[in-house]
Amino acid sequence: MNIRRHHSEDTPMNATGSAAATLSAVDYDPFADTALSRVVPSTEAQREIWLACQLGTEASLAYNESISLRLRGPLDQTALRSALQALVDRHDALRATLGAEGQDLYIAEALELHVPVHDLTALNPEQREASLRQHIRAEVDTPFDLLRGPLLRAQIALLAEDDAVLMITAHHIVCDGWSFGVLVGE
Repeated sequence: MNIRRHHSEDTPMNATGSAAATLSAVDYDPFADTALSRVVPSTEAQREIWLACQLGTEASLAYNESISLRLRGPLDQTALRSALQALVDRHDALRATLGAEGQDLYIAEALELHVPVHDLTALNPEQREASLRQHIRAEVDTPFDLLRGPLLRAQIALLAEDDAVLMITAHHIVCDGWSFGVLVGE
């Protein structure tokens, strides 16, 4: 999804001299960067969450849902990435973003899930655990862009040859605790 900001002589400027980041429904183009599968109305609960998130970053961060899974044994990163991508491909909500007014969900036809890997194996055990905690905290403290998405993130922390942590974070507007149970089960 893409937010189009139009700059002209009439565009309001902020204190730094750059265009003020004011958007309206007219500025929002859900068809700009991605092929859409469909547009569906958001639920009342999703509209309530969207409205709460408009209060600011802290309010939006309250809706980050995150799970960390400890994976023991040799890790096939390619297979894990493929499994995560299959989840995104199978579940429309994981490819969704919100319209500018929070009234609609835009379901992308496809969404490539990027899964960064953090290799912590060279660190001593205390440093490894501290770094892992920092990655988990940073993941939880990173806001989602409800308009542009994606509203799901995943990353891997390698702790040893046979020890890794998979971190999956989604915005509550598309995934809740029950949904995480479904995803983990799959």
